[in-house]
Amino acid sequence: MVSTVPFSSLMQSYFLYSAILALKQLVLAPMAAVVYHPEKVQRAYISDLKNLTPFWLVSALYMTTGPDQATAVYLLRIYVITRFVIALGYLQKLPSIVTEAAFCVSFMITCFMGGWVVYTYRKAL
Repeated sequence: MVSTVPFSSLMQSYFLYSAILALKQLVLAPMAAVVYHPEKVQRAYISDLKNLTPFWLVSALYMTTGPDQATAVYLLRIYVITRFVIALGYLQKLPSIVTEAAFCVSFMITCFMGGWVVYTYRKAL
């Protein structure tokens, strides 16, 4: 029987969705060697490098603020979906409005979480 570390279900959700994003990014690296247009895969990979790092940091800080669990999990899920849409937009021909909307939503989620952290810990200023 596998025992799990006693983290809250909210932190477990954060770990799960962070791992999904990390695995997606790891898959992109070797994929560039086997596809017809490796520059598209490289652009998706670089986009993840630029956007996932701040998200992981800000969302980890957000989890320390005691957010509503349903809201936090909802934000994590939407972020993961948007990052998959963005990657798909690099790899396939999707309408630019779809990929731009996905980017805007993912960016707004990160900004919301960051703002919530600042608001929650504002007394420390």
